Amino acid sequence: MKTDAQRIDHYVARMLSSEIDPVLTAVQIKAGVNFAKYETDFYPHQVTLRGLLSAAGLMTVKFGAYEAYHGKLYHLTKVCTGPSLAAATQALIDVWSDDQHLGASAATLLTLIANDIYHVFISGTP
Repeated sequence: MKTDAQRIDHYVARMLSSEIDPVLTAVQIKAGVNFAKYETDFYPHQVTLRGLLSAAGLMTVKFGAYEAYHGKLYHLTKVCTGPSLAAATQALIDVWSDDQHLGASAATLLTLIANDIYHVFISGTP
């Protein structure tokens, strides 16, 4: 897995392509700064997530769905707080633990991710 610094460097290099629209080139510096802020904030959470998934004995091939859930949870922590964050997180857990996604057995791990990484505690959980 690339470090956050490697990801930022890759993004900045990709944004300097001569084939990119001139308007995009004009905002490249701001986009690079914004991405660096995001990546610096998100990367430690992602590392923690992968540690939790490995500790839970989950096969690496199954990480993708949990990464998607984690990305949505990360977004929620940026747009919600307090009881609304807890309610939105519970709704997200309900969606990801349905039969079309990860299944009911995943609810415990999804809740653990919310608790341990983002300190979002759902009513009725430890």
